[in-house]
Amino acid sequence: MIPASPAGPIVLVGLSGAGKTAVGAILARRLGWAFLDLDAEVERLEGRTIAEIFAADGEAAFRDREAFVTRRARVDGSTVVSTGGGWMSRPDLRDTWPGAVRVWLRVEPGSAVARLARQRSTRPLLAGPDPVAALQTLLDTRVHSYRLAEIAIRTDGLSPEAVAEAILDEFVPAGSDPAAP
Repeated sequence: MIPASPAGPIVLVGLSGAGKTAVGAILARRLGWAFLDLDAEVERLEGRTIAEIFAADGEAAFRDREAFVTRRARVDGSTVVSTGGGWMSRPDLRDTWPGAVRVWLRVEPGSAVARLARQRSTRPLLAGPDPVAALQTLLDTRVHSYRLAEIAIRTDGLSPEAVAEAILDEFVPAGSDPAAP
């Protein structure tokens, strides 16, 4: 257990391409906590990808499944959660876990698109001709919700390991060993 740890889970929020899944897995491993990727849970529940859900059923249906998975998830104070990009915009979801520390992984749309270059076909909201403009529009509509996060970490130009370290620095006093008992 790390010193000065949050009372609830650490919930990673932000745009697609911010690094929520990669950072979440590293952070959970470093802390010895459970890791839950809500998008992966939706895919597991549905037996199809998010892109397939969007194509067949639309965004609203995906958001309903995301809400279902959020509400039934077993999350405690030793869990790192990776959310979908629009999750934080829903008050009914963002306040699900008491004591949660929400961490906004801030990324510029251009950086996010560069990270996702090989994944555009699996990211339905980026499938159009100008994914940077699409992400900028999403950021413009979601930024007020992202700003509600207790912590914000800029991820542009950082590896997932460096972002995880920056998050740990928010909880662990300088010079402490996060792996120490």
